[in-house]
Amino acid sequence: MSYTGVLVKINDNIIPNLVDYKVGRNKLWKNADRNMNGDMRATLIGIFPKIVLKIGICTEAQISELTELFDLDYFTLEYFDVRVQDTVTASYYASDYDIEILNKQKGLYKPFNVSLTPVSKRRY
Repeated sequence: MSYTGVLVKINDNIIPNLVDYKVGRNKLWKNADRNMNGDMRATLIGIFPKIVLKIGICTEAQISELTELFDLDYFTLEYFDVRVQDTVTASYYASDYDIEILNKQKGLYKPFNVSLTPVSKRRY
């Protein structure tokens, strides 16, 4: 099944100028240790899907909208999960990101990346 809808929404807002979308299926372990044979022993706490968005060239209005969303302490993120082949909703926050002017006279900003980190592990 191929998904043809919106890949990412923050607080029900579609992200403007989304160029690329990447989901890192990051595993968090506890009590990780290796024995003398080199075998790992650990307990998997869970999968924490980190979303990396690449935003294309933006206008001043689009940058204003994006920074308003990304600057929130926490937000509701709806994203496409390949494991369930559908969108899921979870609480996330945005890491640090850089905004750089492309052309001040035209009010344009350069493309940038932002990482979205989950508050909790993904539960299936």
